[in-house]
Amino acid sequence: MHLVVVGDIHTQAGKFWRILREADLATDDKRPTDRLTGEDDVRLVLLGDLVHAKSRERYADLTGVRRYDEYNPRHLAKAEQAQVAFLKEVRAFQTLVPEGRMVILLGNHDHNAIADEQGPLRTDDVSHLEWKPNYGNPLPQELREWIAQWPSEHVVEGLHFAHVGPLPKHNTYDNDFYLENRRRWIYEERDYLEDTPYRLGVYGHTPVRGGVNIASQGRAVLLDTNGHGEEYVYLDVHVTPEGYRLRMRGLFFDELIARALPHD
Repeated sequence: MHLVVVGDIHTQAGKFWRILREADLATDDKRPTDRLTGEDDVRLVLLGDLVHAKSRERYADLTGVRRYDEYNPRHLAKAEQAQVAFLKEVRAFQTLVPEGRMVILLGNHDHNAIADEQGPLRTDDVSHLEWKPNYGNPLPQELREWIAQWPSEHVVEGLHFAHVGPLPKHNTYDNDFYLENRRRWIYEERDYLEDTPYRLGVYGHTPVRGGVNIASQGRAVLLDTNGHGEEYVYLDVHVTPEGYRLRMRGLFFDELIARALPHD
């Protein structure tokens, strides 16, 4: 089995489709390739946070304005329209993939986009006002329903994939999620996967520059590079009865980063 794992995209549609083309999962016209739809067991896992640009500069790129102002209704409408178009592209792509071969995990930004009871999130100096009552336009109902169906985790052969971390509370986006800063687990000197059935965890959410970081005493891989400028990275995971192999691929990388056997 092969899995292609893509971290947080944050509206960067061009980068997303470049990754899928490079991984031989998408054609130039944004349709799944035979590699993803054929008899080989190849799967695509997205770690969440498809929406909300990560900086004011990225919003400017997204909307085609000189300096993005989220409180300008015209700018906000452009940001919403661009993201709706991207989400529709991804949904159309997924409908052409056999069931179970493409999994999109729910990120906290995705959840916030459909949680009217939550206030806008903020990244550095920009607030994410898209689709929020009293600010933006409603997110189309078909997209709200689609996002609401995204799972919070995915497990394959003992490998755990989620947006934030290995525990259920890490991927529960209530108000306490932000008050408690549930990404702090990555800084603690303990193995958070020790009392779980997982051999390894792969997570996004925590910004990483230039590749991946390792946490939980080497049992967790943090993959969140794709929101930064032209950088991009994804994991090619090869699972065999003997164990697994992780190869990091991207703008600057093509290298083996981990190999484990059942007794490791």
